[in-house]
Amino acid sequence: MCPPPSRAELRRNNVKQVARQLFIERGFHATGIALIAKLSGVAVQQLYRDFPSKEDIIAAIVAEDCDRFADLATLNSALAEDDREALRNWLESATCRKDKENDILFLEIAAEASRNERIHSIFSDVRRTMSDNISRAFAGLAGSETVQDEHRLLSEAFMIVTVGSACTRALHQADTHAAGTKLISCLIDGFQAEPDR
Repeated sequence: MCPPPSRAELRRNNVKQVARQLFIERGFHATGIALIAKLSGVAVQQLYRDFPSKEDIIAAIVAEDCDRFADLATLNSALAEDDREALRNWLESATCRKDKENDILFLEIAAEASRNERIHSIFSDVRRTMSDNISRAFAGLAGSETVQDEHRLLSEAFMIVTVGSACTRALHQADTHAAGTKLISCLIDGFQAEPDR
């Protein structure tokens, strides 16, 4: 049984939630530390003790989202049990999330990553971790315990589809579920149909 969160954890979670909403509504640049502190009810000095910079708040938000969306417990279980259907479902679920606010936040962070070296580093670390896990899923689908270059290439194609889905949902409010699932199915089925599988 997990102990209840401490007051410090509750305070930091509150700051992250307020900052997340402000970043979505106003953007990264239009959201200052003073506004985050005011709306979260945390003194500016305390906020700086918890998060030394706005980039540290983004890092905490991204880490939290990564843990939630990656669903590594499901991936690891599917790999351990050599459950190819579960691996396929894990991959397909990544393109089917309907969460407009997180899509907008993703685009905001991606845009900031093109201008801000610290955010770029955070974004690159997350991308590398996701690529590694997606590559592991493709290796598992192939019945391989070792990730090879072809699995990494499929992971790259997969991430292009998922990022494109997020952009389309956020910018055009379009439902990408059917198209995303079809593209992922084509990737998976084409990969599994190759010779020597």
